[in-house]
Amino acid sequence: MASMAWRALPAACMASVVQRKFSCRAESKDSQDSWKPQITCFGEAMLRYVPDPEGGEQSPFAAKWLRSVGGAELNITVALSKLGWGGRSRWVSVVPQGVLGDDFLNVLRKAYPNGGLENLELVRREAGDVGIYHVWPAEHKIWFQRHRSIFGLMNPNWFSRDFWQLLLKEGASTGAPQVLHVTGITPLISVNTRAAWNHALEAAMLVKEEGKSGKSLVVTMDLNHRPALGPWRDLWNMAEPHLQTLDLLVFSIGDVIQVGETFGENFAAEFKALREESPGRSGAARLDVLVRKSMAKLQAYLGFRTNIAVTCKVRDHMPGKLPQQLRWSVVCKKGKSATLDGAMISTFDTAVPQQVKEEIGGGDSWLSGVIDGLVGCPEAGVAAPNWSENMWLRAMQRGDMLAVLKQQVLGDFSNVERPVLEAALAAHHR
Repeated sequence: MASMAWRALPAACMASVVQRKFSCRAESKDSQDSWKPQITCFGEAMLRYVPDPEGGEQSPFAAKWLRSVGGAELNITVALSKLGWGGRSRWVSVVPQGVLGDDFLNVLRKAYPNGGLENLELVRREAGDVGIYHVWPAEHKIWFQRHRSIFGLMNPNWFSRDFWQLLLKEGASTGAPQVLHVTGITPLISVNTRAAWNHALEAAMLVKEEGKSGKSLVVTMDLNHRPALGPWRDLWNMAEPHLQTLDLLVFSIGDVIQVGETFGENFAAEFKALREESPGRSGAARLDVLVRKSMAKLQAYLGFRTNIAVTCKVRDHMPGKLPQQLRWSVVCKKGKSATLDGAMISTFDTAVPQQVKEEIGGGDSWLSGVIDGLVGCPEAGVAAPNWSENMWLRAMQRGDMLAVLKQQVLGDFSNVERPVLEAALAAHHR
């Protein structure tokens, strides 16, 4: 009957209902305006160079390259600032002194709606260089140059446990959560960055233990293994001791395979067989089932210590056209019921089709949308970190859509503002 009533709604009324269902603005304006969560992201940013896709060679001795700035953690602060978090979306890092550092920060300031004054106030300036990397998309090649990066050469005491504890306790009395976000990129850059990364997570655990059930602090990690920085097993040995601190750990399908191998599971063979038998979008439904089955096993092996997520995408390549892709996500909630029906949440039924203009930034935008959905709204934020399955589902759908919208533009940063995201969600779920 409810389904029939839904179909009977006039189009304008239906759009209004859908908008309220998926919008973070469904609460009263006074409630939303007084709700001020804050996120702190810790990590490196680099200069990125990619050949101009429109060509533009002026001579045999010169070619046009597009320069941009980006970094997984930085990208999230930019995305959330665009969604209305403003200066409450902060980046902690180290940037060189001098002309290069000044230019670097000037590029960053332009990415934030209000010039980045508050967003960048925790960035240190020290003598050194900034890391750079070059991308050759057509050849699927990438090359990093970061050996002299001041971020990698940092003094870890700049970001001591005391530093992090003071920072993460800010705003604890307001009711809105503080969020700490890190990735698995940072601990593999150098011994020094690993120490500072550990300081952040150790301080987060202390803050949680001091708070009321840890509700004032939410901690997220995107494992985000980069093979150029070191072996996956090394990264996992660094990250695994912190699982209890995390409220969300994001895996790739490659991570699922690797973690499975540590427990004797041969997930690789199953995923390979699926790719061979049902390539591209034809295998989407089977992939969703396989991901959910694998995650349920991993959750049990890992001791139900944190919520784990995987973003899924399948693609059909068409000569001369942008790739046709389908995107969705899966979360397996923590807790000893995690292997039972109902604790595994997938957005496959509302998967979003997309044309990918550039690969970069989709994962960071997905997580930005999820954080916005879980913490950016009072309705879900007050439940943190004990979100209901419906709260998870709505947040994941926000993440799916934000990732799709982001990959329609070039560069690391999402430029999607809240009204655009809300309209896209309403249209897709109508």
